[in-house]
Amino acid sequence: MVSNCFVRKTYPVSFESSANEVWDIMTRFNERYVFVTDPKSENKYVAYIRNTDMLPLLTEPGWMDKPVRELPYQTNLAYYQQGISIPDYFKVFGEEVVVVRDPAGQDEGYLRREDVLYYILTNQSGHPDWMRSLLNSIPMGILIVDKKGQIENFSSEVLRMVRVTPEELRQQRVGELLDPGVFQRVIENGEKVLNYIIVNERIGVLADFCPIHSHDGTVTGATIVLQDLPFIERMAMEMEYVKNLNTDLQGILSSIYDEILVLDEKGVLLRYSGNLIEDFWEINKEQLLGINLMELEQEGLFFSAIVRMVMERKRKVSVTQESRSGKNVLAVGNPIFADNGKLERIVIALRDVTETVMLKEELLQVKKISEKYKKELEHLRDQKQYAKNRQLIYASEPMEKVMKYIHKIANTSSTVLLTGESGVGKEVFARTIYELGPRYSQPFVKVNCGAIPETLLESELFGYEKGAFTGANSNGKPGYFRMAHKGVLFLDEIGEMPLNLQVKLLRVLQEREIIPVGGSEIVEVDVQIIAATNKNLEKMVEEGTFREDLYYRLNVIPVVIPPLRDRPEDIPLISLHFLQTFNEKYARSTQLSQDALDLLESYSWPGNVRELQNIIERIVVTADEDLIEAHHITPLLKTKKKQYLRQRLTKIMPLKEATRAMEEQLIKMAMDEFKTTSMAAKVLGVSQSTISRKYQEIQEKISRGEPIGFKV
Repeated sequence: MVSNCFVRKTYPVSFESSANEVWDIMTRFNERYVFVTDPKSENKYVAYIRNTDMLPLLTEPGWMDKPVRELPYQTNLAYYQQGISIPDYFKVFGEEVVVVRDPAGQDEGYLRREDVLYYILTNQSGHPDWMRSLLNSIPMGILIVDKKGQIENFSSEVLRMVRVTPEELRQQRVGELLDPGVFQRVIENGEKVLNYIIVNERIGVLADFCPIHSHDGTVTGATIVLQDLPFIERMAMEMEYVKNLNTDLQGILSSIYDEILVLDEKGVLLRYSGNLIEDFWEINKEQLLGINLMELEQEGLFFSAIVRMVMERKRKVSVTQESRSGKNVLAVGNPIFADNGKLERIVIALRDVTETVMLKEELLQVKKISEKYKKELEHLRDQKQYAKNRQLIYASEPMEKVMKYIHKIANTSSTVLLTGESGVGKEVFARTIYELGPRYSQPFVKVNCGAIPETLLESELFGYEKGAFTGANSNGKPGYFRMAHKGVLFLDEIGEMPLNLQVKLLRVLQEREIIPVGGSEIVEVDVQIIAATNKNLEKMVEEGTFREDLYYRLNVIPVVIPPLRDRPEDIPLISLHFLQTFNEKYARSTQLSQDALDLLESYSWPGNVRELQNIIERIVVTADEDLIEAHHITPLLKTKKKQYLRQRLTKIMPLKEATRAMEEQLIKMAMDEFKTTSMAAKVLGVSQSTISRKYQEIQEKISRGEPIGFKV
């Protein structure tokens, strides 16, 4: 049982108490300790203040007006109730003071370590073996002596230090063994003597002499603690090493950009680095030393959350929070474990990411704008290239109607079927629909169904898995449908697709999904189909060479492209466009005369725009002169017997003049093609002499520079 004779009275103060009030209690009642209570519960002590800790503050200006919370204080309080067994009191050796309560829970006072030690040493009748075990477990020499110096108890370490047997030690007095003068001063004056060095022929130790007082304050003996001087030296070296290590650690922490907090396993702040995040802390961080940060939730800080998460998850945790001052702070909590796997420390790194967050947001905005500009530039570049190489040049009414229709349908993603003769530029029209439509920023994939072997067409369209067939790519292939995902797939020459693949294509158009060759997994695709053909699909359906259901699935929006012969107004414009393109390509300056343009316009162009493009390129490459006349072009045109160039009047003229112009042009064309007057006469159905005479006149007009035939 704890005797009330040495339980000292408690003097609690609150957080709001000033240093003046605390000092008054200590001086008036001669107390070394006062206790700080929780403002929410006066019965709960959260810290205590020692007199020795307060005294240095007397030199600071205004120290008496400072609240208690700003004074140095401890937090390792222990609580015990009266009535518990004696061995439990030895837990108090880890504490400087302990608060004692009676069984009813009322505060009685506090005990010091020396109070408990005295009680144990003077009441050992029930626990002699236990006391011996305790003394022997301490790695120091301990002597318990009465006021005459008679040794009453000792630890085994004393025997090793003084090199005597237990019997010899009991027969000696402590004054004879150590220093009689120091011992006598302790007994007579009741003062402590610490760190006293004793060296003689037998021992070399560092001794601490502490008097033992009875309940009335009388000195009844002393406790002497001995330590080996070599051991002390080693400890001093280790302490110096730890001190240097601590200095290095503090220097490292201060040099790190982040602000570092070190907590124990319960969340109590042990140390922090010197770097501070400006305008983040709302209180002085020095006041947080020894405080459990999990209790700061009401302070508006986020430490409670991150400390709790690290304790629960046992791994690194990151938390970002915006402070009241607008600071964005990233806190990264790292658990530190002991060798047995128990949580030992928590290290929290704080970084001000306000500027980083702002820069990240600005970067995202810039990236969005950059991506937008990039797409627009790519679109403009593609448009320029497209305009340069594939631009639709037209002035005729039929083409005007077609283009109005294309502008109307381009805003949708419906399936389009382009029909027209070979060479009319179906791919150019398909790209125009793509460029004008909502998918212009996505892929445009062209597939010529007639150019790929039937055995490979399925794998090219739908892709294949690795090892699907002999010779397949070891990594597989995605196929044109997946390549065109979100974009446009142009199926040129759709009439050439085999019947077995028409079934699979129909399924793709209906379900919007494919199965790669050799695979079993269904792949969804989002593709707009533009198909083109120069064949009559309706006739193929009747003949059974094209599936009727596929035809109707493709023919959602039909676009019929007129042949070049039905829009002769476009021929001069297209010719001049190709002429400029090939002049730039081959670094030429070739020009077309009006005769040449009239001749091109009068031709039927069975090969349509492709044939016209080839003719212009051949002229630019092979011409010896910069000005191209009609007679340079005539040999390049495909004409058959009794197939005449169409003549076109551009203005009203006298009938006689028109007849003569037609006659001149026919004779010139016949001679250019057949070379002899006899063959020309036979084709034109007149005599050879007539052809000879009239051709001679034509040649003379040409030599004089006069025009022949119809002129504008």
